[in-house]
Amino acid sequence: MKKIIYSITLTLAVAFVGCNPLEDLNEEIDANKVPISGDIEYVLTEDDYTDDIEDGGLGLRFPNFGSEDQAKELIPGLLTDKFPALKDNSSALVTYDLFFPKRDERSLIVYEVSDQDYDDLGHRFSNFDSPSEIFEFLEFKYPDPEDRVLVSLTYDYFAVGQTDTFNNGYLFVNGEWEMMFGFSDDEYRSLGFRFANFSSEDEAVEKIPALLNEKFKLENKSEGDIVGTMYKLFVTDVDDVDGDGRTDDRTTYSYVKYFILNGGVWTEYNNVISQQLQFGHDGTTWVPDNTIKYTLTGDDIALISSEFASIYEGPADNVGFFGSFDRRSSSGNYWTDDMLLEAFNVLLDTRDPNAVEGQKYILTFVVFTGSTGNETKAVIKEGGVWVYQ
Repeated sequence: MKKIIYSITLTLAVAFVGCNPLEDLNEEIDANKVPISGDIEYVLTEDDYTDDIEDGGLGLRFPNFGSEDQAKELIPGLLTDKFPALKDNSSALVTYDLFFPKRDERSLIVYEVSDQDYDDLGHRFSNFDSPSEIFEFLEFKYPDPEDRVLVSLTYDYFAVGQTDTFNNGYLFVNGEWEMMFGFSDDEYRSLGFRFANFSSEDEAVEKIPALLNEKFKLENKSEGDIVGTMYKLFVTDVDDVDGDGRTDDRTTYSYVKYFILNGGVWTEYNNVISQQLQFGHDGTTWVPDNTIKYTLTGDDIALISSEFASIYEGPADNVGFFGSFDRRSSSGNYWTDDMLLEAFNVLLDTRDPNAVEGQKYILTFVVFTGSTGNETKAVIKEGGVWVYQ
């Protein structure tokens, strides 16, 4: 199990979305000076980013953060202002926008790999047969490329028993080559174009999503995936890309455009992505936190009862039968804190085996102390084992 659903069965469990922070509830609680513990979900609005600080905003120029560190620094103050009644053990799952720019091209090189190129790289046949070979060629051919140079590369590629010719883009950004998906003559024709180019950037933005739907129909692209594409326009050859010595004629230029899968639809990427951060209240302030709040289920109790039947026979049998941990120190079925921690290690290693070092849980479970109620314990993974916080 890679993810356990957050429990929201605490003193207060409400969800705040957009600009609906339940102000009346906050005012009523503030008036009575009653601190509460609760779990909220909040989506930052444009006003949250750009309103002045005295008006309850963050005073930013743009409606997004420039980095995750900036989000971690500024969101706690915003939560304190919006939800002053929420205190110790409260949690907040915050959705925010992050500026995540994908750079376009600055210059263009058009190149078709020759038989000699393949020979120079030691290939037995005049083709590539793995993506790594293409990147190897680019490093060989362009050992010191300019940043954001786009190579419109035509090459032969062997796969699935046959060799095909491809034209894809390779953009050099921040010291690395990134592939940009190009489109074949047949793909342009599928959209009704006579030639392998669009008439304008706007037309490319409108038509490329249809090509991406077809290109990735057999791949499991996920929500939020970003892909780079290389599209073509027939324009004035101001940079003499075709090498004929003229800059007043026309030729085919290639350009980069990024698209993001949003709501199951490919749309133009605007350099902003949606991210989430979780915060916890430590009694004084909000801090970035990865705590998962989880309530033990009947299946969890059955697992613990089975795993500890031969270790703590009475307590294990009792919790399996009644569904509650006996927390009476005078009882023969008493579950001590150390015994509970053993049980939590078995539970979490089974339910969340890939939990990273430092992952935190607040576990809520049913106990019997003369009457039935709930108890919570906070644990953290340290040194590969779960210990109490």
